[in-house]
Amino acid sequence: MSLFRRLLLIAGLCAALPAFAQNLLIAAGAGYKRPLGELCAAFQKQSGIKVEQVYGNMGNIVAQTKQGGDIAVIFGDQAFLAGVDELDFASFLPLGNGRLVVAWPSGGKLGSPAELADARFARIAMPNPKAAIYGIAASEFMERSKLKAALQDRLQVVATVPQVSAYLISGDIDAGFINLTEALAIAPKIGGYQEIDGALYTPIRIVGGVLRAQAQRPEVLALGRFLESDEARAILKRNGL
Repeated sequence: MSLFRRLLLIAGLCAALPAFAQNLLIAAGAGYKRPLGELCAAFQKQSGIKVEQVYGNMGNIVAQTKQGGDIAVIFGDQAFLAGVDELDFASFLPLGNGRLVVAWPSGGKLGSPAELADARFARIAMPNPKAAIYGIAASEFMERSKLKAALQDRLQVVATVPQVSAYLISGDIDAGFINLTEALAIAPKIGGYQEIDGALYTPIRIVGGVLRAQAQRPEVLALGRFLESDEARAILKRNGL
């Protein structure tokens, strides 16, 4: 083979490499950092595609996505994502159902969610219902269970689920509303948790919203296939989804 043809072949191979080496940027609510981190690690090991991850308040994530950038998939509550008019989603990748729990710190005890009305639960933390899906779910639970009046003056509203967890671990609150995924992750560091009856809040469908502008990228399609695999489903089940 002539030197010229060898150079052409090398140039062609180099041009083809980015299609297999592009990074993938995803974003999600802070309460799903642990399971998504595990999923991304498994996906990267299988595919060789590096997944960059952004976590935080969903309101901030949506605002960041609106401003432009390379976010390809946003993970969160389907009803919330579908209601954001300014974002154009091509599809939603299902992960599972989100489940609300009430947790308490080490040394505490809660026989049932109804016991939150007891005076001993003087400090109860919840994620911000204006921006966090489990804050909305907690508000709905209190309304439907007729506990709102008893608890409203004891509530400490914080930005995200992990902030509630931090207070539970430190013992600075008497109880807190988080999701089952988070509760499983911090279980060794707290006193315990109880799942809230799903009939007392709107069902939470956790999905990955694929932005239309990114939908046909090979990396995005590969992630979608991976999320349907037995390996991915096992990770999700282990994390309460």
